[in-house]
Amino acid sequence: METKTYRAIRHDVVRAKQKQNNNEVHHPDEKINQIKRVFAELEWDNDKNPKILEMFAGQGNLTNIYEAYGDVTAYDKKHLKTGDSFLEYHRLIADKKKFDIIDLDPYGFPNRFFPDVFLLIDKGVMFITMPKPYVIILNGITQTHLISYFDAHNPTMEQIIERTVLFGLCHWRKLELIDVVDCKSVWRFAFAVEKVKATEYTGVRNR
Repeated sequence: METKTYRAIRHDVVRAKQKQNNNEVHHPDEKINQIKRVFAELEWDNDKNPKILEMFAGQGNLTNIYEAYGDVTAYDKKHLKTGDSFLEYHRLIADKKKFDIIDLDPYGFPNRFFPDVFLLIDKGVMFITMPKPYVIILNGITQTHLISYFDAHNPTMEQIIERTVLFGLCHWRKLELIDVVDCKSVWRFAFAVEKVKATEYTGVRNR
């Protein structure tokens, strides 16, 4: 029987804590404080009634917070059974749905939603939770996955931000990082998103 490495055992422990909705790995306080801070800075309140999409609501740690600000569509385990929103967001795109706030907080890497998730927002804020690559087991599969999205098998935070901004431009969404929280094993980014005209953004005139 193959003996697991320390990192493999640690990974199993973290996944078990995630399934138990353990605050040690979900970091609800840090995420809630960031949401409140960003909403306050943008002066977003329930009077604006923004449309909010919570892609991985899980046990609803953040749903109650979002419901204080606007109309929430939360894909949680009760709604999706598995809590996996990957197929569901394609349906939202096909139905031409739009949201003002999108929260992308999966168990794994969020980049498999890139770039098409940006079609769901024309102007607003996207919160993205990104595991730190260097605390994940960087086997051949994970390294290839990260290289395909970030052009590095162990990308830095700066590289991840830079590539995420470029993914937004695939659908002419301009992204600006407005907040970042370091939650031990993950980064939590908040990007201001705005749809732009390709001609104006690039300075190119159509003839």
